[in-house]
Amino acid sequence: MHKLLLAGASLALLAACKPDVEAPATDEAADPAALNGFSVQGFRTQIVVEIDAARQDVWDTATGDISSWWDHSFALEPAELFIEPVPGGLFYERLEDSSDDGAVHATVIYVDAPESLRLHGPLGLTGRSYDLVSSWTLSEAEGGGTTFTVDLAMHGEIDEQMAGVVRNVWIHFIENRLKTFMESGCYLEPEAPCAAFGD
Repeated sequence: MHKLLLAGASLALLAACKPDVEAPATDEAADPAALNGFSVQGFRTQIVVEIDAARQDVWDTATGDISSWWDHSFALEPAELFIEPVPGGLFYERLEDSSDDGAVHATVIYVDAPESLRLHGPLGLTGRSYDLVSSWTLSEAEGGGTTFTVDLAMHGEIDEQMAGVVRNVWIHFIENRLKTFMESGCYLEPEAPCAAFGD
């Protein structure tokens, strides 16, 4: 069982200088109830999943068009979910065909194909104040399979409950979705519905 490590940190606000022109006080600024403070915390966790498929095949399926197996999105049926496996590439969602509407879930900050990929971004939790780095390592296992390791480092507006949610959703992505998609052979026909998902 993987251990979830939580580390708390405090947030301090320091007033270093006085502005030349003071803004006029407003009712909202004068009301402490208008400021919703939060505690800053952080955690690290690791998830390791064995996938009975060749590493290059797992890499090719886990990057590029991932619409066939990634099942968390803003749109009910997004037109595209795509990870560009190049430095500075985007993990993006396009909401509808022939539309510019969508979301950037993360930015690719490191690539060493087909071994390592690192993403920096909020994924589906856009709107909360936090930072998340998701590091993937794909290593060749004995017998031709792949060991898929995800290292998560997250800090910001989170608590232990949210940390657990983030860990569990990554287990869902890699163990329940990607592993199933690969081992059932669905990756060979990515455009067809995957019967192994039962949806």
